[in-house]
Amino acid sequence: MLGIKEGQKLRTGVVAAPLVIFGAILLLGFFDQKAFHTLLWDFFLWLMKNFGWMLSLGCLSFVAFAIFLMIHPIGDIRLGGKDAKPEFSTWNWWAMSLCAGMAMGIVFWPAPEALKHTLAPAGGMFIEPGSQQAMLWAMRTSFLHWTFTPYSIYVVCGVMIAYAHYNLKKPFAVSSALYPLLGDRAFGKTATVVDGLTLFAIVGGVAGSLGYGMLQLGSGMDFLFGISPGPVIWTVICVLIVATYTTSSVTGLNNGIRWLSDKNAILFIALLIFAFIFGPTRFSLNLTVQATGDFVNNFISAMTLTDPFPEGDLWPQWWDMYWWADWLSFAPITGMFLARLCYGRTIREFLVVNLVLPAMFALVWFGIFGGLTLHTHFIEGTDLKTLMDTKGYEVLMLRLFDFLPLAEIIRPLMLFTIFVSFVTLADSMTSTVSILSIEDSTPQDRSTTEAPIAMKLFWGVLVGATSLVFMFIGGLDGIKVVKTIAGVPILFLEVAMLTGFLLFIVKQKRKRISPAYEVYESEEKAEVMN
Repeated sequence: MLGIKEGQKLRTGVVAAPLVIFGAILLLGFFDQKAFHTLLWDFFLWLMKNFGWMLSLGCLSFVAFAIFLMIHPIGDIRLGGKDAKPEFSTWNWWAMSLCAGMAMGIVFWPAPEALKHTLAPAGGMFIEPGSQQAMLWAMRTSFLHWTFTPYSIYVVCGVMIAYAHYNLKKPFAVSSALYPLLGDRAFGKTATVVDGLTLFAIVGGVAGSLGYGMLQLGSGMDFLFGISPGPVIWTVICVLIVATYTTSSVTGLNNGIRWLSDKNAILFIALLIFAFIFGPTRFSLNLTVQATGDFVNNFISAMTLTDPFPEGDLWPQWWDMYWWADWLSFAPITGMFLARLCYGRTIREFLVVNLVLPAMFALVWFGIFGGLTLHTHFIEGTDLKTLMDTKGYEVLMLRLFDFLPLAEIIRPLMLFTIFVSFVTLADSMTSTVSILSIEDSTPQDRSTTEAPIAMKLFWGVLVGATSLVFMFIGGLDGIKVVKTIAGVPILFLEVAMLTGFLLFIVKQKRKRISPAYEVYESEEKAEVMN
């Protein structure tokens, strides 16, 4: 079944959760579109109104925990033990981390967020739409959504999984990160529930991101070649993307995924340098610097914006809290993927490469392209609002290159970057999901093995089919709703991981020995005995 090899077996209970849930969603979407839309929308509003504040507080705690790991001596712990040697160069490690984390998002959202938030800031902020204050607020809000908070959400899961697997010698699975809290109770039925929930969340998350990709590529086809997007075009794009990322995933981590991430990172840097040189450089730099100061000074108040009053417009729920749920839907599987890459590195190195560097890159990226967007609309006087309102968010990034040299060359390159960005994200997720779906009784390290090809194909097709349904029924709003629903349960899982790890540290401190050296001593004693 699904190419399962000798010594391996399908984790039926884990795989069943997303299959049952998304199978029911797919059937409802095909047979009763109105009920489908109403169900998703009502559930989304209920979640955001009642539990959105928990998302904000939880994600703020993850940022604080990441800072704690950076400055605490525990950051010196080497993942895999004191003699472990890294497998990947720092460049390859960073490139795979960046592309697995949010490659699709940073080619979609810089222009829409800068323009939309300037023209329609949160009602609870009492900022005049379109003002200079609104521009600064829009940029700082983009930084909030796309820099240190999302990567903190990822690294909490990544560090917990890596430490449990490499240093505590537990199975390579999301559920192993609960071992410091639950002990051996983290395995068995608990592992089935946790890993099943993880698969449900990531299928929703990746399907939503594929929806963004189809929207943007479809609009790009219309913009460049006059081919109007619709169900047929979206289906063709979806099939092409799914075929590409499953093929890449099949080639394995050391071939397809590393190669694609490397090329994708180079494309990002090339486009960023081009926009920096030929765009409104002085304006973008000044805006980025001032918005960064505003972002730092108001970080806690921005993270805790809830607008609780009856006349509120639900802006924090529809934007801030949605993004926190979105990142959470990716967190466990992204954490697993990041854990696969970090053997031989210290926890502090893990945080620098997987949090600090990609967050700083995202800040510069959003600053340059956000600055270009605002300069084009408000200072040069080109009406991007009408384009956004009529053609959608997805066309804005492509339109920006009309205001730079070599537009006829750069626009197709940007379209290709969009395609590669999603492929890079999806193949890393497909590969990791497939590993989580099987149980391997052979002694090799599961973090370095590859899942059966048929398993990768199965997950790739399921994600594509789910994304198409949401595209046909709900459009962009439908995509945002399903990603939110998928991500909310992961908040509780990640808080449990964090709590367990902190309790574990306290317990080890009482024994007057750090967790790292406890593992080192046990390994050394075992070597002596052998």
